[in-house]
Amino acid sequence: MDRKLSAILAADVVGYSALMERDEAGTFERLRAGRKELFEPEIARHHGHIFKLMGDGMLAEFGSVVDAVECAVSLQRGLSERNASLPESEQILVRIGINLGEVIVDGDDRYGDGVNIAARLQQLAKPGGICVSGKVAKEVERKLAFTFESMGEQRVKNITEPVRAYRVLLDPAAAGKTLHARRQPRAWRLPVAAGVLVLALGLAVAWWQPWERPAQLAVPTVSEAADTRPSLVVLPFDNLSDDKEQEYLANGFTEDLTTALARVPGLFVFSPNAASAYKDKDPKEIAAALGVRYLLKGSIRRVGDDMRINAQLIDGSTSRHLWAQRFDGRWADVFALQDGVVSSIAGALQLRLVSGAPATRAGGTSNPEAYEAYLKGMDIYNRINTPAEFAQAVKYFQQAVQLDPDFGAAYAQLAWAYWDADVGRVVVMGLTTDVAQGKIYETLEAAARDPSPGYYQLVAELMVREHDSDDAVTVLLKSVALDPSDTWNYLSLANALNFNGRPKEVLSYLDAAARVDPNSWMDYRRYQAGLAEFGQEKFEDAVRSIEKMDLISADPRAKFYALQVLISAYGHLGRTDQAAAALETLRKVVGRVDRGPSQLMTQDYMVFKNTADIERLLAGLTKAGVPELPALAKAGMNPKDRLTGAEIKSLMFGHETRGKLVMPTFLPMQRTTSVDGAVSETVGQRSSVGTSWVQGDFLCNAFPRELTSCGAIFRNVFRTPGRDDEYKAVYRGDQFEFSVVK
Repeated sequence: MDRKLSAILAADVVGYSALMERDEAGTFERLRAGRKELFEPEIARHHGHIFKLMGDGMLAEFGSVVDAVECAVSLQRGLSERNASLPESEQILVRIGINLGEVIVDGDDRYGDGVNIAARLQQLAKPGGICVSGKVAKEVERKLAFTFESMGEQRVKNITEPVRAYRVLLDPAAAGKTLHARRQPRAWRLPVAAGVLVLALGLAVAWWQPWERPAQLAVPTVSEAADTRPSLVVLPFDNLSDDKEQEYLANGFTEDLTTALARVPGLFVFSPNAASAYKDKDPKEIAAALGVRYLLKGSIRRVGDDMRINAQLIDGSTSRHLWAQRFDGRWADVFALQDGVVSSIAGALQLRLVSGAPATRAGGTSNPEAYEAYLKGMDIYNRINTPAEFAQAVKYFQQAVQLDPDFGAAYAQLAWAYWDADVGRVVVMGLTTDVAQGKIYETLEAAARDPSPGYYQLVAELMVREHDSDDAVTVLLKSVALDPSDTWNYLSLANALNFNGRPKEVLSYLDAAARVDPNSWMDYRRYQAGLAEFGQEKFEDAVRSIEKMDLISADPRAKFYALQVLISAYGHLGRTDQAAAALETLRKVVGRVDRGPSQLMTQDYMVFKNTADIERLLAGLTKAGVPELPALAKAGMNPKDRLTGAEIKSLMFGHETRGKLVMPTFLPMQRTTSVDGAVSETVGQRSSVGTSWVQGDFLCNAFPRELTSCGAIFRNVFRTPGRDDEYKAVYRGDQFEFSVVK
């Protein structure tokens, strides 16, 4: 049996059966002409050959993956030119998939996963589009005049492992851009951005408050969702407006309709992300891929202020239309139109609507102009954009809240924007980093008046980073109740539970995330699974989960958190060579900005509630050779002068200290720490109230609007009598000299 590495191109005609039914002879002739005049010459010109022909498709082999992708682009452009002169009913649209893999050679035929994956990628492509595997994208991304947009990891029929897929973007203007999935998990944040340290900030005192704990929500498992509740996916609505730039209306309407339906009791609804990969696919194919029973598809058309919405409910098991209806109205009536669709769907499925559901939609607005500004902002924000485009999205969110000062979801998204603003984005917006950080809390205070899932998600992330994962879990349960179809609610809960010391509960929420969106954010789910397994001391399982991540990708955010867990697991398992290799990768991610990996860095970002959990992580890092302190931080410090955890507690708790910040600048400092760890501290003109605790041989602090920080304390052998410098506290970026004065 001969095998070889080949690039396989799979092509298939969209809607072949419908075309043949309408005009069998004409369709056959156009297909034959297209094959003879376009496909065969182009494939030959790019040094490929067709090895299999089907009625509506073909398979071709190439020795060069560059040739395969260039050929696919030529084919799609050629088809577009041929279609330009034909009426829409006669146009031939083709989907193309390309994979690079090993194939079995059997005479003129080719078999194996190399071929099968190409065929599955073709099914993921849009009509007139090209979908390639991660191997293909990696091989050709800097060799061709177009680039790729990540579709994330996709589960495809008869292939065990998920397949990383990319769309080919044919616009030459996109060349050189780094593109990712349209919606990214919000927790992937790197502490290093554009050469400066981006501090993770805490909650504003003005809205810090105890949270009422709701009852534990039932998590939709696969069996429960599929077998006992009717399941529904809302496919992306088509934009039939003459103005193609109004795509944002169709996208926003689809997402809000999904959220509203997800709140109907007794109905399980997939996330919009899960639906986006299956637009224009056959209903039976979608039903099989997602395990969903019902499909809702439709279109939206707006001409001036006139609106028309068409919707149809399909039984995925039979492709039979169960219900179809047209809704006409004015744009000013958009919320009533949404309600009409939801009510009709619930009636068709004989489900009751949420009792007392609010009349407003989109997170708390009844103002159509504010809603439209919000949708325009989200359309820009949800795709990769330049700093100027990012600033434009922010302007739309600002416009939305100006039009409706009570628009909670718009305020929450504005807070997320300020949170996501790196240096380049801040400069374009005409702000400073400090001002942007302050605006996070200003907008969150406004968002709290009418909380949305986005509000709860950001609040929870800040709580986790400030050593308050108890309340983070509570607010995320509220978020799930608001939108059970939002994948990120479940992933955020998994993260909060891991840091809350409840790793055994994580798997059910990861299952829920996979159920509402089987394809998206696979790497993040694997990281959370690995973290949960590590928390249960299942180090081999943790390694297996994290090693399945794409740790060689260009995205440093995914690596930053996962690599620390992986290195520690390697350390516990005694795999020194693998630990060293992973540590080297982490050094490249962190760079010189954070002075290299250290256990101080880990404690600042991996904020566990329980000391045993962080000590488990640090113990593995110690075995793997990760230093406790950065080289610069411990310069001039003698290990024998370092205080133990017990000595730190005796020195600091129940006492007042006075001294100065000596690095990175000089400022006076005074601090009072109660016996139970309550802290009041003044550094320069800034005063803060927070909490301190001893973690191993480190003193850790949590203050509002600041990243949790841990430091080591040394006796200062270079002290000057009378200068309040008997001790030196060494943190990752700061150093203090102080003495106990009371």
